Amino acid sequence: MQQPAARARAGWRQSVVLWRYWLAREWKTRYAGSALGALWAVIQPVAMLGIFYVLFGHILAIRIPGLETSGGYLLYLLAGLVVWLPFVDAVGRGVGCLVAHEDFLRKQPIPAEILPSVAVGSTLPTFVVGYALFLLICRVKGVGVYPSWAYLPLLLVAQVVLTMGMTFLLSMANFLWRDVGAGVVFVLQLWFYLTPIVYPMAQVPERFHAWFLLNPVACLILALQASVLHLPMPNGTLWALLAWVLLIGGGGWWFFRSMKSALGEAL
Repeated sequence: MQQPAARARAGWRQSVVLWRYWLAREWKTRYAGSALGALWAVIQPVAMLGIFYVLFGHILAIRIPGLETSGGYLLYLLAGLVVWLPFVDAVGRGVGCLVAHEDFLRKQPIPAEILPSVAVGSTLPTFVVGYALFLLICRVKGVGVYPSWAYLPLLLVAQVVLTMGMTFLLSMANFLWRDVGAGVVFVLQLWFYLTPIVYPMAQVPERFHAWFLLNPVACLILALQASVLHLPMPNGTLWALLAWVLLIGGGGWWFFRSMKSALGEAL
């Protein structure tokens, strides 16, 4: 019994070492030759935030009912982007990771799970900076620390699991059916506008609110807005989020593992 356990621990340690190596490699190659380097991980999200804030918060003057604090729309926008940006970055990079490293996997086999998990891990700076900025601005703008903030760690875990599951699912699907990668670009663009990020739920007719429960990212954003900003969310949002975490997180991992034999045959 001890030998299999020892082998399992050794395999896990080896996987962690490989993941750290590939993550460092990803960061070096991503910003190779760039004068600003890793600062782009901060500049790009902040620039996107600024564009949406000026366009929707000032030019279109959107206001968020129930969030009357100064800069309320900024906080609402941040709550959506801190979820959306790491998610779309990880999925966008991860969907083609197996195809991009097909020759490497053929010549020097490594656990294929490393590649999509690196795509998710490479978004950690955006993830950490985004949430830190969001919570800091919330306090500066006078948002109180509600007891519901205690749910924040669970929401962070849910975001990581959802992102990981979707990346595992799409990376393997794209390896098996190459049209998936092209379709993901279009779907992500549509997905953004089907998620309450730049517009408040108050502007959506109430009869359509239940449809947002079919959107896992919308469920996560609505839960975050409710926990930190104390905004209302549709009934059943937390149950829907739990169901999506189990379905996408577990289902993505199951699909990836079950199709590894097909990956091995193709290589």
